[in-house]
Amino acid sequence: MKKYVLSLSLIMALLSCGGEKRKPIYVDLEEATEESLYAQSGDEIIVPFRNENGVKYVAVKVNGVGFEMIFDTGCSGALISVAEANYLYQKGKLAQDDILGTAQSQIADGSVVENMVVNLKEVVINDQILCPNVRATVSGNINAPLLLGNEILDRLATIKIDNENETLNFKLK
Repeated sequence: MKKYVLSLSLIMALLSCGGEKRKPIYVDLEEATEESLYAQSGDEIIVPFRNENGVKYVAVKVNGVGFEMIFDTGCSGALISVAEANYLYQKGKLAQDDILGTAQSQIADGSVVENMVVNLKEVVINDQILCPNVRATVSGNINAPLLLGNEILDRLATIKIDNENETLNFKLK
């Protein structure tokens, strides 16, 4: 019964986004099937970022769909908005069994909100770093930014920010 209620809640949330809707641009990218295409343990990877008003944006694929996520060391997890979750769901890239439930989160202004939690089967950073089974929060705010937080960053051994060259230098565990 609880699973049915969560499933129904997800579908309603995905289909009933209120307010002014943004028009995001999504790019479907072909998923790589060979592990050898990705960096391996101990490799050092240089990932370019786009800097906009002091915010660092990194190219990622979420379940094979291209996005830009904000590199955010202050975020404990990964975050996508209900708009991205809906897009992934409609494309068959997010399924019922990926819904893990709900969780309460404290946001930047200090308030606590309840959001859905999903499993993203793959998050690939810059076509090089594969992070399987990423637990992500889905914000009900369709304008919420996509955040690449510590759920993913903690999987890396070291991170060096090179602002001069606009790169993130990762060393894999």
